[in-house]
Amino acid sequence: MGDLTRQDMLDMAATAYEHAISTIYAMDGIFKKVTGADYDSALTIAQFDTILQGVLLSVACADGNFDPLEQEFIRAFTTHGDLLDFIRGDSDGQVDLTWEEVADLPQELKDKLIEILPGILDDQCRSFIVPLTTVDVSYSKYGNVETTPGDFLKSIEQDMIKIAGSLAFVDLEGTEDEMSAGVKMIFELEGKHWRYLLSDNKLGSGEGNG
Repeated sequence: MGDLTRQDMLDMAATAYEHAISTIYAMDGIFKKVTGADYDSALTIAQFDTILQGVLLSVACADGNFDPLEQEFIRAFTTHGDLLDFIRGDSDGQVDLTWEEVADLPQELKDKLIEILPGILDDQCRSFIVPLTTVDVSYSKYGNVETTPGDFLKSIEQDMIKIAGSLAFVDLEGTEDEMSAGVKMIFELEGKHWRYLLSDNKLGSGEGNG
């Protein structure tokens, strides 16, 4: 990453996060205007934080060393939602971990946690994606700029990749495995569902609602 510093990495992540949040708020606003739905944008943002932390956890654990600097980085994205709180609630309190405790898990257990995250977060992911996909399909019809389905998906994915990349290199020793883990988890948690709903306009057929 050349002469970039740790602060540069943090600043890049903060800029990408703010851009993603702004995009999501705007999309939520369009969704509510078009559908008349009584929908709370705070829920979407909390879900985004939770999903993003899942992506970042996969990056942090990819090299087998989830260090305090990486834990601090992930905590910066728990303002609205918290992955560990979600897991705690989803398991009825049976899985009650701190980020430090996750870091201290044997590698095979960390790997298992990463493996099952997409299943744990599946309903959360679909709930996050459905209103955004609705806008991604319809915005060119209602907005004042020309877009094509998938434009907003690409924008949010790019922001998430920038944040994941910033985490991978926050210790200035990022690896290809860390970046690959982040991109894979973005697809599993968000891209896969979003692309499915965009394909053949599944939302228009009533899928994904409810």
